[in-house]
Amino acid sequence: MTEPPPLRLFLDRSTCGKRFVQGVRHLVDDVETIADRYGTRPAEDISDTRWIADATRDGRILLGADKRILREPVERRAVCRARARYVVFGSGNLSTIQLLELFERDLPTIRLLTPVPGPWAHRIARHGMDQLVLNCTDA
Repeated sequence: MTEPPPLRLFLDRSTCGKRFVQGVRHLVDDVETIADRYGTRPAEDISDTRWIADATRDGRILLGADKRILREPVERRAVCRARARYVVFGSGNLSTIQLLELFERDLPTIRLLTPVPGPWAHRIARHGMDQLVLNCTDA
């Protein structure tokens, strides 16, 4: 059995709290944040369509807490067009500790998804991790 490729993560604006980033970096060797890529101040204004395309082109799995990205037509189409791989937390009402606990619990599954081509989206929730339906018909 071959090992999956190394996990390379990209954390969007919604997951860039300092404690969360530190926790993820403790668990995953290759983590880039939106601020790492574009600079802290410029990252505030970078479009979702740009960071989705840029990070995906670099082979990163996107990690976020903003479920609206998958519902908003422009962002959803950007995920589809870029063939992005997106892992999103199912609830925005969790503490950093809870987010990290859920992430660590589901990290083995995320690692298994590294060779799976996009576009796809999976949700990390209290009940476990599941695949979301990603409508790419209009992309």
